[in-house]
Amino acid sequence: MKKTTSLTLGVSFLIMSYTGIILYIAPHGRISKWLDWHFLGLNKTQYQEIHTTSMVIFFIFAILHIIYNWKPIVSYLKGINKKISFTKKEFLTAILINSIFVLGTLFHIQPVQGILDLGESIKESWEQKTTVSSSSKNTNTSSKVILPPPSQLGKKTLQELNDMGNIDLDKAIKILKSKGLEDIDEDSRMKPMANELDLTPTDIYKLITE
Repeated sequence: MKKTTSLTLGVSFLIMSYTGIILYIAPHGRISKWLDWHFLGLNKTQYQEIHTTSMVIFFIFAILHIIYNWKPIVSYLKGINKKISFTKKEFLTAILINSIFVLGTLFHIQPVQGILDLGESIKESWEQKTTVSSSSKNTNTSSKVILPPPSQLGKKTLQELNDMGNIDLDKAIKILKSKGLEDIDEDSRMKPMANELDLTPTDIYKLITE
């Protein structure tokens, strides 16, 4: 069982690390849906789900690993007098390393912040590519670029999307009414309209920006 525990822990760590790297560079959720983003056949939601389940497996077998290796772990904390000491330099070093990353993340301290900024810049580059890709689909170069959906799309009204420059209000209302949504106006929100048509807000957005 010890061997199985160690091997399972190692495999789940590799899977969790892999999915973590993919999620680090993947576009934001709204952009991934807009792009129908996939990597090696999986979309972002699937990577998130695999990351979560791998984390659960890792946690369970990490506890088992600690139980099976309790004596060696305790020995790492024992000093010259054979008593457990939480002031050993090895233990304090481990705490320090983890504290640097936790506090650096919470208080946006470099170089940890640089790691977060890099990931964010990679995610934002997907949005720029989306805009360029949408623009290239227009045969008329003077036509408006189709912008990717904004955050919290489901809560947005047609008027808000129009004011943001994402849609043409009159055209959008005309399209939606042709799909059977007669009782709508500029104050209609994306989520209720999507529910009525059994679609997602992103689907509605694609429909009114074509």
